[in-house]
Amino acid sequence: MAILKIGKMVMGSLFKKPATLMYPVVPRKWQERTRGHIDIAIEDCILCGICARKCPTNAITVAKETKSWTIRRMQCIQCSCCVEVCPKKCLDNKNEYTTPSTEKLVDSFEKPAAEAAPAGELRAAPDGAAASAGAATPAPVPADGTLKCGDTCIYCGICAKKCPQEALTVSRKKKNAQTGEQEGENIWSVDAENCILCGICVEVCPKKSLAIE
Repeated sequence: MAILKIGKMVMGSLFKKPATLMYPVVPRKWQERTRGHIDIAIEDCILCGICARKCPTNAITVAKETKSWTIRRMQCIQCSCCVEVCPKKCLDNKNEYTTPSTEKLVDSFEKPAAEAAPAGELRAAPDGAAASAGAATPAPVPADGTLKCGDTCIYCGICAKKCPQEALTVSRKKKNAQTGEQEGENIWSVDAENCILCGICVEVCPKKSLAIE
């Protein structure tokens, strides 16, 4: 009886479709919600490094010196944390998995060199500059635009806390507990060399006193 059952199973299997997929020979169709691998639009990346600092597995490395963005594929857990915190929204979690390999894959992307803008030419400001002015489209700013602070600043320090480059310094007057008088100065300053004009401070400013001009 056992032989007959086995024989019946074998004969039936010969005329049925295989129960498994011949992956990777036959590509699988992934669902839209599948988290497969992190992709980057390197031309939009500002190399702020927020994604690398927020990555729970330290799978991402950002090098400003070489203008490169690197990810260790086998170390990435596809949590999408980097996608969520990217200020320029240049990261995306694609639904295709990384190609199988016997080696640990490391993908590196190098940001293309920016073309020098001709004299007098204007470029678009980073996202947030237009929002602060209530404009529908980004306001044009000079190619050598700088971050500026208006008279409505309350020196709350939120911009300095959110700056990925730690390029902002904010201090405000303090009340002397004994005399009751205000001491010190209200100071807002920006380190132009470290500022990457990402526009994050412009977006978070509660008084909309920051702008890139």
